[in-house]
Order: sequence, then C-alpha cells, then structure tokens
Amino acid sequence: MTAKQPQVQRIDRANVADIIQAIIDDGCCVIKNFTSVETINNVNAEAQPYLDADKPWKGDLFPPETRRCANLMGRSKTAREQWLVDPLIRTLTAKFVDKTTSNFYGETKHTYTSEAICSIAMTFDVGPGAKAQRLHRDDKNFHVDHEDQSSTGYRVGSDVLMAFMIPGVKTTVENGATIAIPGSHLWGSDRAPKPHEAGPALMDLTDCWVMLGGLYHAGGANITPDERRTLHGMFFTRGFYRQEENVYLANSAEEVLRWSPEAQKALGYELSSPNIGFVEFKTPIQYLRGADVDAFGDFDPSQEKEA
Repeated sequence: MTAKQPQVQRIDRANVADIIQAIIDDGCCVIKNFTSVETINNVNAEAQPYLDADKPWKGDLFPPETRRCANLMGRSKTAREQWLVDPLIRTLTAKFVDKTTSNFYGETKHTYTSEAICSIAMTFDVGPGAKAQRLHRDDKNFHVDHEDQSSTGYRVGSDVLMAFMIPGVKTTVENGATIAIPGSHLWGSDRAPKPHEAGPALMDLTDCWVMLGGLYHAGGANITPDERRTLHGMFFTRGFYRQEENVYLANSAEEVLRWSPEAQKALGYELSSPNIGFVEFKTPIQYLRGADVDAFGDFDPSQEKEA
C-alpha cells in the first residue's frame, strides 16, 4: 500500500487565526493572496541582474544549477518596503519568534521583549537539472536543541527562526517546489527525516510559504527541460542573535538612511531590548546619522523606574 502523501494547508491571508493554528499544528502552511502579481514582477526584475551575475555553488548546500541574489532587502526596494514590513509578517514573527523575559533589579521587576529581525533575505533561482536538497532544519545555524513535543503539543516560543518564501513563478513538483514534513517541528533532535514523509508545497503566484525553523524541508529537484524556479526568501530570528547575513557590511550608510524606519528596524538597525546592538551608546541609526547626543540614558523607554 502506498503511503499517503502529507498535505500542506493553504489558508487565505485574511484568516490570521487559522494561519497561526496551522503553524502550531504543522509548523508551516501556504498563505494565499499574500501579495500581488505586480509586486512579484517588480521584485523579480530588481533581483535579476544579481542572479545573472552569480556564480555556481561548489559545496553541498545548493545545487550548482542554482543562482542567488544575496542582500535582497538592500537590492530590492520593493521587497524591502512591501514584504519585509508587511503587517502579517510582523504579526507572525511576534507570535512565534519574539522573546519576552522578566528579571529583577533589586526588588523592581523589569520586562523586556526582543523583537524579531531579518537574519537573511535572498532570492533563489533553481535551473533545470538541479537535484533536490537533503531534508534539513534551517535553525541549525543557531544550534537549537529540539525537545520532543510529539506528545505534549507545540510550545509557542520554542523556535528561534521563521521563514517566508514568495515564489517568483508558479511552483510545481516538476520545477522543484519545496518539500516539507508537516508536524516535524515537534520532533526531537534525535529523529531523522525520511523522504517518504515529505510532501510538496505547491504555490501559485501571490502565495507565500511560511515555516518554523524547526521544520524539516528541502528544495525539490527541477526535472523540467527549460523552467527556472525563482523564490524570494526572508528568514527572521530573535533580535539578540547574530544574523546569518551581514547586512551591515553589504549596505552603505547612505543607502540604509534612505530606507523606511520600519525596514531599518526589521533589518537590525535598532536595538534589541534592552541593550543589544548599540554603537558608542547610540542606536545604530543615530550613529549613522551622526547624531550628537547630549546625555546618555536607558535605551528601552519601557524600563520601569526603581521604586
């Protein structure tokens, strides 16, 4: 008997509660009507020169038929000012990635929230003949020890990474749609993924794939003779972690200061509460502006005063 192929839920972006529940249950889903065809076409055009200039990968992470546009948020104004700062993305990263903790200074309790920031943003363009990736978890860079939550159910806050993938073309099994194992975000670190457990995340234009960092997934094989599969990715982690992509060296101060404040914050140019990321006791944006600060004080305005 052939094993039943896992199904990925498809949910309209208007149904936020259902999207959140799907992520809790499965670790992933496809968000329908996330964006517009016009926006996708603009991002495709802005990324294309960098894809054309990219060189083949010689390691195991990407097939050699893949081309990449790194620093996507610095190179695509459309992606940065429309997708990166989309309210739905902020709602989901706040739910699953933000970290809030409390501690005492003396007898006064202080509570801080480190908001999610974009760890890496990149366009992947996978050409014909590309082999499938091996199933993997994207949070491997952050050395996460996954506890087995199969019997207890998912504990919100146990993941440190969240990914959003927006297709530049319709994705199919033939051109290498992402394969994933719904529910594998619940697995402990000792359980290995099997290919037969995975199913495809098929996407139309305007869809978006969202998954937790602990979900096993892989890019599929492109078995078409002439189709290229383009995918624009944004990966968010906690603000006090080191970002995978060093956007601070990839973009000049002049460029960063032209970005919206929301984009600057999402890319790590503000502080992670309460004190992570300052420069000479200034926020990064104050430093880039050359701001003259007369006096220094607590960075987090929400910090409670001692009684």
